[in-house]
Amino acid sequence: MKVLKDSFIYLIGELLAKSLPFLMLPYLTRKLGPDGFGELSYYLTMLSLFGIFVGLSQDGAVTRYFYFYGKRALNTVVKAGYLFNIAISFILLLGCWWFKAEIMAYVVLATMFQSFVNVQLALRQCQKQPFKYIIIQIILSLTNVLFTIGALEYFSQELIAYRILAIVFANLTTFLIASLVLGDLFRDNYRFTMHRLHLGLLYLFSFGFPLILHQTSIFIKGQLDRIFIYQQYTKSELGIYSAGVQIALVLPIIFMALNKAIVPHYYQALKNSTLALPQIKKYTLLSVPLSILPAVVGWLMPEQLYQFFLGKEYGASKYFTVIFLLGYGLTMPYLILVNYLFYHAKNKLISLVSFGSSLLYIIALYSFSQLKLEWIPFALILSNLFMLVVLWNIVKKV
Repeated sequence: MKVLKDSFIYLIGELLAKSLPFLMLPYLTRKLGPDGFGELSYYLTMLSLFGIFVGLSQDGAVTRYFYFYGKRALNTVVKAGYLFNIAISFILLLGCWWFKAEIMAYVVLATMFQSFVNVQLALRQCQKQPFKYIIIQIILSLTNVLFTIGALEYFSQELIAYRILAIVFANLTTFLIASLVLGDLFRDNYRFTMHRLHLGLLYLFSFGFPLILHQTSIFIKGQLDRIFIYQQYTKSELGIYSAGVQIALVLPIIFMALNKAIVPHYYQALKNSTLALPQIKKYTLLSVPLSILPAVVGWLMPEQLYQFFLGKEYGASKYFTVIFLLGYGLTMPYLILVNYLFYHAKNKLISLVSFGSSLLYIIALYSFSQLKLEWIPFALILSNLFMLVVLWNIVKKV
């Protein structure tokens, strides 16, 4: 009952928080047009890329630390991660200054504060505080929407830059509220020393560096297609493609919301031996046919509905939405398997599997991109199926 209650809170809250940016999608597609929306998608792709090295999986490291070592010195680990984050962001900002890349500098700042917020969310998740978690998410969504609409309505030029700046200020505002008002980041009795900083950084590096391959693999399969399209097709085509992806992303948002609620109980059940491998395999098999249903629903919706939501120029987005729903649907069985391996700290193994899947994705992406834009989404389906089969065989041997 506790799992169901927390899952319901996370799901409703996550959907409420994510619904605001999603409902802003028609505003952005019309305000920026297919060309502008395509360019924005490219910069947001770079934000995800920077996040791999700036964040270094700190949110996951914080969650695992809590379950293995408890709350003692947890804030030291968090502060060490923030200092690392600031140092890497400063280096990236110097690079942006050197190359006179103003918008990229905004992207770096957005990445830095986004990583801060992710850690604050992880703290609420591991301590099973769903209401605080959802409040932070809602604040992030509200500020994101308000700052974006305010900036794009006030300014008439350089709208892409102002959209990214709005993300920067939304992330910064949310972090300040989460850490200073809703949290106790700077209020603990565990004295922060250089030795403890060193230990905190060692823990973060030992957890985060093996996952760089894993995170890079996620980026490759979730974002690299936008870079390929940006180079080989028009901005307008990228805009239509990205709009379809944005609609399909509702599905992994739902899955991740459920996952955030279930993971603490999943780990606890494994620790107490109330959840065993045969049950995990059973749930995985049951989830595979269920993962196809969202794509069927997307296919049954008329194209006019997509045009009504996104704008008349985005009718072709339906095709990309349906295909990506097929690919994203495989997230459900994937999470069931990968959480089992994460609990057993098989990070290097997960990274190798993800990296192999990503290599297959890159090969398929390059091949399909040479044929036609419509073929590109199938690279995701192919690589996800490969990863699922490999993880299934690995889990049986753990």
